[in-house]
Amino acid sequence: MANEHEGNLAPPQVPRAVLLAWGRSPATTKGPRPRWTLEQLLAAAVRLGDEQGIDAITMSGLAKALGSGTMSLYRYVESREDLVILAADHALGPGGAPEGAGWRDRLRAWVRDLREAYERHPWLTAIPVGTEPLLPSYLHRLESGLACLEPTGISGERAVTVLTMLWTYTRGEVEQSAQLATLAEEAATGVNEVLAARLRALTGDALPRVLATLEQEAASTASDHDEFDAAISIVLDGLTPPAER
Repeated sequence: MANEHEGNLAPPQVPRAVLLAWGRSPATTKGPRPRWTLEQLLAAAVRLGDEQGIDAITMSGLAKALGSGTMSLYRYVESREDLVILAADHALGPGGAPEGAGWRDRLRAWVRDLREAYERHPWLTAIPVGTEPLLPSYLHRLESGLACLEPTGISGERAVTVLTMLWTYTRGEVEQSAQLATLAEEAATGVNEVLAARLRALTGDALPRVLATLEQEAASTASDHDEFDAAISIVLDGLTPPAER
């Protein structure tokens, strides 16, 4: 009985933005010939985000950048929300094929490539984490990450957990670095010097370990990328059998 009505079930509805991202949405045949391709529109939207931030990616802002009427853009995308999602997918891209002698090197290359994408397009960190998970950029990067982890022998579910953790850390670290860089620029000094001075003023010596860490980091010559690589190594070490470490 459970299968009696199975043939009558409607297929799951896929959002139009996802269909567009995969090139599965039928082309519009009504009206004049399209002036741009969707890819050209998205490239222009990405430039707006890179230059002015995510709030600049609007239908009217894109129309102004293209020298077009706003209403004509609705032939390509149905809403500003879809435009932002598609622009983010276009900016993030599928990533390159990670290279390296072993799975550790390849996974490290995978993470670095992801970080570089967020650094090129800082506004991507403002996209909600739960944005449609069927977009090409996410799935292609997930696929290549899973390939990196195959030699470890961990389950697919555990591998996705590892990649999600690395992705979340990478995104958050880029976002935090940008915010702290702004703080340092405003204070005309190093970030940790600012934080240490403020903490000492607020608490005195009540948090000695935190204060000592900040002051130690302030004196360090290590770059953000050095610290980032060190954090990734901690994760990789946890996946490596003791005999191979």
